[in-house]
Amino acid sequence: MHFKINYNFELRSGDLNDPIVLIGWPGIALVAKIATTSIKDSLKAEEYMTIEYFDFPPKSNVEKGELKIPTANVYYKKKSERNPNDFFILTANYQPQTSKGVFEFSQKFCEEMDRITNGKIKMYVSTGAMISESIESTPNVHICGTDEDIVNSFLKFENTKLMENGVIAGANGILPAWAGQKGYATGICLLAETLPLPMMTLDPRASKALVTILKDYFSIEMNFDELDKQIEEMETVINSYKKQTDHFMKNLQQDRGPDSYFR
Repeated sequence: MHFKINYNFELRSGDLNDPIVLIGWPGIALVAKIATTSIKDSLKAEEYMTIEYFDFPPKSNVEKGELKIPTANVYYKKKSERNPNDFFILTANYQPQTSKGVFEFSQKFCEEMDRITNGKIKMYVSTGAMISESIESTPNVHICGTDEDIVNSFLKFENTKLMENGVIAGANGILPAWAGQKGYATGICLLAETLPLPMMTLDPRASKALVTILKDYFSIEMNFDELDKQIEEMETVINSYKKQTDHFMKNLQQDRGPDSYFR
């Protein structure tokens, strides 16, 4: 299947510093994509590569009037005094659509990252969401991975839990699993709890829970202003929905007489 990478600038493997690959495919409530995009924007990471792949859906993207084919994008940020690692941040508007596409993308991406870094990648960290029936004020983040010691190092942080069993569908699960099991680098997956509410297409609160763990673990310089703004907007929508529901139920009870029943 067609898989083409276009580079915007060159990197020398000898200049890289313990690079980390952060992964945020679009998925449930766009939790992962919002998280990785927030980190990319805070770090002011530069677009390093664009990946064309024929298993992305046939949906063109329009941004400010410009028509584009669907691609995956990798952004790069060199280490700073506070951030000891270089970062490659992978995100896209769509995931590969088929099983073959997910596995092939994972294989080719790991091979290419291994080649351009000369095997220096330290960790592939994927982000995502997990449906939960109830959530505390701060969503828990469930951790799993291909290296028990690394998984335990994430579990030292607040609001984390070990994901003991289950299934992670799509590229957010396969890519880190492939990287770890094929010997490229440790693969870790972080899943933030989210609620399946019909009025919510985004869950920035879950995204912030992911970003907070990554910020503390990798000493990332983060600005939460945009995420906090999105959380306020989300809470406004939820409160409005609750008021409408309460009003509807109150009127319904008033309309029902003592002998009324539903038909």
